[in-house]
Amino acid sequence: MQKINHAIVLSFFLLCTCLAFNSQAEEQLVVSAASSLKDAFAEIGRAFEQDHPGKKVSFNFAGSNQLANQIEQGAPVDVFASADMACIKRLVNKNLTSEYAVLAKNKMIMIVSKSSKMKIDALPDIAGKGVRLIVPVKQVPAAIYARQILTNADQAGMYGADFSSRVMSNAVSEEPDVRMVVMKVAMGEGDAGIVYASDVTGDMRNKLRVIALPGQLNAVAEYGVAIVKNSSHQDTAKAFYNLLLSPKGESILVKSGLLPAQTK
Repeated sequence: MQKINHAIVLSFFLLCTCLAFNSQAEEQLVVSAASSLKDAFAEIGRAFEQDHPGKKVSFNFAGSNQLANQIEQGAPVDVFASADMACIKRLVNKNLTSEYAVLAKNKMIMIVSKSSKMKIDALPDIAGKGVRLIVPVKQVPAAIYARQILTNADQAGMYGADFSSRVMSNAVSEEPDVRMVVMKVAMGEGDAGIVYASDVTGDMRNKLRVIALPGQLNAVAEYGVAIVKNSSHQDTAKAFYNLLLSPKGESILVKSGLLPAQTK
């Protein structure tokens, strides 16, 4: 009987040791990132896990403003990547970050569904009667950049002083993030949208026409990244943050359609 007890104790000890080892081996880093970073970050996450055995990266992709709200409410996030610096600085001002930097830049483009029957070949065409425009909710950085483009057009007087109001009157749907805008236009649920250049990926390329926006009107999106101060994995978060800002991280971001942080 004594031997059986020793065996049970030994087995329990080995089980606890194994569980503790697995717990350490499977340390999980939570990264909240703007939806437009999904493809690039998936590749960067794989590279990080290869370079750091036992570290796992879990991603939460959504609109930057929504992700910032979650962090403010105490969500357990280690690293935050935003499609604008405004959301980053909001957290900085609330003392919720330990480190932050400009991550990359992006340009805006217009997309048109290949199934659309509307004649849309340039920016002024989306103000036309009957055009169905898909837009992100106004809190999302992509919506802010798009509205900046429309305001720039109004101020330049290129398409009439009321151009932006005519365009926005064509909005038939407001989406929680820019990737949903791309998907809905690609599916033909809308005729057009204004999105990031890096958003036209994979199968979407075959379903969309991409139209460049006038350079003097276009907005350059500035992405940011920060380590969340309350992260319980500060060392791992720092390692991931460093990878994002390294030449290796930059090359993956650029390959995904973004621009280097130093782009003017």
